[in-house]
Order: sequence, then C-alpha cells, then structure tokens
Amino acid sequence: MAPLTANAQINIQIDERFQACVEEAWLAAAGRAALHACQRYDLSISILVVDDDESRRYNRIYRQQDAPTDVLSFAVHEGPALTAEVPDALAAELDSDLGDLVLAFPYASRQASQHGHTLAAEMQLLVVHGTLHLLGYDHDTETRQADMWRKQSAILRSLTDEDLTPRLTAPDW
Repeated sequence: MAPLTANAQINIQIDERFQACVEEAWLAAAGRAALHACQRYDLSISILVVDDDESRRYNRIYRQQDAPTDVLSFAVHEGPALTAEVPDALAAELDSDLGDLVLAFPYASRQASQHGHTLAAEMQLLVVHGTLHLLGYDHDTETRQADMWRKQSAILRSLTDEDLTPRLTAPDW
C-alpha cells in the first residue's frame, strides 16, 4: 500500500480571522487519511476555511439553500465533461484534481461545542466527510449512508482518540 503522503496534495486557504484557531495540519491529515483509506494516492484537493456568511453565499448559489452550512463539496468531475481537446498536461492536471471543500469555521466551532469534542476533531470530521463526497460517497439512501458512515468512522478512528459516535449518529447534514 502506498504511504499516507504519497503524491496527495492538500491545498489549504484559511480566512485570516481564523488562522490562529485552525491548524493546517489538522486539515491536511484528514484529507490525506480519507484519500489513503479510499486508495486514491495521487489526487489533490483544496480546502477553504470561511465564515458563515461566505458559506451561506456558496450554499445559496450552488445548492439554492439560503443558510450557512458546515461543509460544502465541489467535485471537479461533476457536471458536463470537457468536450474540446485539451493539452495532455492540462488533462493530467484535471484528472488529478478531485475538487474543493468549503468549511465554515464559526459553524464548525458551534458544532464542536454542541457535541462536546475539540475543534480539531470537528474540522477533521468535516474534511473527511467532504472528501468522501468528492470521491462519490453519499448519504442519500440508507444503504449508501451506512457505507459512507462506516468508511468515515474508520478514517476518523485513525485520526483521533476522541469518541465522535454521538456526532456521527446525529449528523447535522
């Protein structure tokens, strides 16, 4: 099996207001762990940490829901495929880019407090959850939810000793 860090690129941008509260290492470790657990070693994801207003704006534009949310996933390969010929280098780059995650720091902070665990664990949960969505997992049926929750729980156990069971059994999504 490939090492956990093999060629995975995790690009992180944290709103300057939250940089003192969020460690890039939490987010990168969660992204790499999710990719590794799904045996996807050469992909890249981008993670953007924003405020609730920005989360709400993205949610309204892309999901037609006028409310902030904890995490949004934007897969590169959703929607119509490129129909025009693209240079090989660009095609390879597009193939390796999984997509983007948008995390709302204030929302995540409230959830961590509400569920009684650390901010680090909450942020990692959101990155794992979002990355699994980028990889095609979903919770739109009972069967798919069970599969996603099982995978999510296993990944989170590899990242933290905190018991996230209450958070996972009563998700806000």
